[in-house]
Order: sequence, then structure tokens, then C-alpha cells
Amino acid sequence: MEREKPFYTFTHGETTFAFRRPDIAQVDRFTSRMARAPLSAALDFTRELALDQEAWARATAEKPGLALTAANGILEALGFQAG
Repeated sequence: MEREKPFYTFTHGETTFAFRRPDIAQVDRFTSRMARAPLSAALDFTRELALDQEAWARATAEKPGLALTAANGILEALGFQAG
């Protein structure tokens, strides 16, 4: 099986995490939850898109705020202005 090409990569320390491109439903779900529960929304969104879900789950269990940074980067890569 061929490895999936990452849409977005995020480096923290010496580790790089790769994420697939979200579909419209995933972006809609994430943005609708952002105002009420930003961290939870970012965690769910990025965990769903991570190519190495186990490594990303370990990283965000230790530092949950990484999900907010990665989610903003994914949205910026899609052409949204993060704010």
C-alpha cells in the first residue's frame, strides 16, 4: 500500500506530524464547534486527520495545545485566515 501524501505538516521539537486534507464536512464540524469548545474541537479535528494517529494522540495527551496550533495551520493551508 502506498503511503498517503500529507496535506500539511507540523513540527514540534524534533518530531514532524503529517495530516491529510480535510473534507468540507470535517471543516464544517470543526468550525461550528470552535466557538463553544476550541480545544476539544481542535483535538478531534487533528486526531481525525493525523496520518500517524497514535503518535499524534501521544503528543496531544502530553501537550493538548498542539492541536490548536496544528488546526490553525491546516485552516491556513486551506486558505482560511486564522485568528
